[in-house]
Amino acid sequence: MVRTISDLVSEYDDLLIKIQEFVRDSRWVSVLQSWREELKSPLGKEQLGAHAKRTARALAGMESIGDIASADPNREFLAEVEDLFAKCKEIRELCEAQSGRDPNLSS
Repeated sequence: MVRTISDLVSEYDDLLIKIQEFVRDSRWVSVLQSWREELKSPLGKEQLGAHAKRTARALAGMESIGDIASADPNREFLAEVEDLFAKCKEIRELCEAQSGRDPNLSS
């Protein structure tokens, strides 16, 4: 089955919804909502790839969603965050491939 950017974005949005159900920190709830709102605007491949890259970066580090999920006793929360990270990578790589850029050469 060929996966399109639209398919990946839909899966990404579903993961944001699931993760939002676990997050109790109002700041992160706002961030997740803003990411979902951003997806409602038409984004070009470069913009979407940048969005996915930014999201992936926000999933790691102190006080990140990944940090919060790691400390949460509900392992499903962490699994959803890990899935979101992987989905961000898929989106970025497909956007770059369709834009004619080599995803292995981008920062």
